[in-house]
Amino acid sequence: MIRIALVSPLTLPFYCGNSILAERLQQGLTGRGYEVSLFNSTKDDPGDTIKFSPHLIHSLNADKPYQWMKQLRSQYRVPWVITLTGTDYNDWIGIKEIPSHIKESMGKADAVVVFHKEAFRLLKTYQPQLIQNKISIIPQAVAPVEKDYQSLSIRKEYGIDPHHVIFLMVSGMRPLKNIPFVIETFYEVEKQISNVVLLHAGPVIDRKEAKHIRYLGKQRQYFQHLGELSTLKVRKLMQASDVFLNASFHEGMSCAILEAMSEGLPVLASSAAGNLELVKDCINGLLFSVDNREALAEAAMKLAHDPELRKNMGEEGKKIIARHHSEKRELDLYESLYRRLL
Repeated sequence: MIRIALVSPLTLPFYCGNSILAERLQQGLTGRGYEVSLFNSTKDDPGDTIKFSPHLIHSLNADKPYQWMKQLRSQYRVPWVITLTGTDYNDWIGIKEIPSHIKESMGKADAVVVFHKEAFRLLKTYQPQLIQNKISIIPQAVAPVEKDYQSLSIRKEYGIDPHHVIFLMVSGMRPLKNIPFVIETFYEVEKQISNVVLLHAGPVIDRKEAKHIRYLGKQRQYFQHLGELSTLKVRKLMQASDVFLNASFHEGMSCAILEAMSEGLPVLASSAAGNLELVKDCINGLLFSVDNREALAEAAMKLAHDPELRKNMGEEGKKIIARHHSEKRELDLYESLYRRLL
């Protein structure tokens, strides 16, 4: 039996893109007959990975697990795959020199995975000699969940009226998610549409940003921060919402947007590169410039006023998920990569 070591800087129950991807790959690959162990590079000892004796190591994010992986590879060498998840390249690409530790990791890895064509293009332009023939594009997938409850009961759980239009944000509380911009913009939206509710769910990653968000939220009756929720609770909340909102300055490929699309939600998103791969303007959602307050307010009001538009866009989102982001397709592509390296 082939043994795969998955290494992630964050794991469940901490809800974020890396932890969701790690959990999905572990379950999917195990279901296909691999022996898979998941290691948290923030908490676990690299020695435990050596004891597991994997035939291949797959790490998520080229930045945060760097020291952990360096220690592991000084004692244990097998084929190594790195998936770049977004925050490990968006901060520097096209702006400044590639950080030396990330350059080192990509140079030593046997394969580098990105989620979409734009990331592929940027990396090849930036460092063509470094990662020539190493890069693969494997879009993120989304795991389905069963729906055995009513959306009205979920709304009741959170004290939200059945007639309110819920805009939902799901993300860690950190500056790149641009949450204060949305809270302040919705002050103008709420003036026009009194039954609008803006919800946010997610863990604290940056304490200063979280303090600022809570301060703004206390001044706005339409805003609620629900704290960190489990994956299942997030998906239930999505099924009870009307619009999913992402205002990030940049994204790799948002797991939360994928989940929202799979639940049939229209997506209101910033025109960041990762979002452009998922949200087709006026088809499965609406896009706005990350610094254009008027465009966000206008798009939000358009969706709030038109339930038929929301329904049609939500159906289109489901079709995109089925065509391009199925678990089967994701696993097929990773399995093919693993077999080539082994």
